[in-house]
Amino acid sequence: MDMKSKPTLLSYLANTVKEGKSIPSIAQLGIDLGLSNASVREQLEVARQLELVEVKTKTGIQVTPFSVKPAICLASRYALDINPDLIWEMYSVRQQLELSYWQKAVVKLGREEVEQLGHIIDSAFHKIHNRPIIIPVEEHRDFHLTIYRPLNNTFLQSLLESFWTLFQDSENRLYSDQISLETVWDYHKKIFKAIDSKEYEMGYDALLTHFDIVRTSKKAELKQRFE
Repeated sequence: MDMKSKPTLLSYLANTVKEGKSIPSIAQLGIDLGLSNASVREQLEVARQLELVEVKTKTGIQVTPFSVKPAICLASRYALDINPDLIWEMYSVRQQLELSYWQKAVVKLGREEVEQLGHIIDSAFHKIHNRPIIIPVEEHRDFHLTIYRPLNNTFLQSLLESFWTLFQDSENRLYSDQISLETVWDYHKKIFKAIDSKEYEMGYDALLTHFDIVRTSKKAELKQRFE
């Protein structure tokens, strides 16, 4: 098929959604695209893997809210299967994104979001002081994502969410002992207090130090691995 003369399934779906129309049946898609039903199903499976659509027996083909996260995670899981240490390159990208968008994000945080950050910190310390210790993985993720959510930047949020999903899927675990956990969450508390008092530069410095702790921990881990 000449891809220039006929739309791909993805472009067809995008145009259908943009025009506010419902997505037709597989048979009709085949007619509109000049494809066999088998070819439509193959392309539809790609769209489903990317979580662009849901295919259900009773409701048919339904478009889902767009996020680039499924595409990033799908490709990145393949890369991490080849080289698990690529997670740290992703971590570096996440650090730079958070630092770059810090000032734009924190000034948009409302009272509700700031209070939510405080609740997340309380929950994290409750888990740390539990016996046995519970690593506050969800709180760590939620704390960072909450700061940048008010930007309403779909791609930024998708990238940040992708990192946390991939990191939690990996076997990497930082801050598994109480001292390390308390240290990192003390910095989260400093970040929160700086945001709460609108001392954003102080918060930026605490975030930067928090990231430096991670880099130091990673270097120590690598050193032990190769000694």
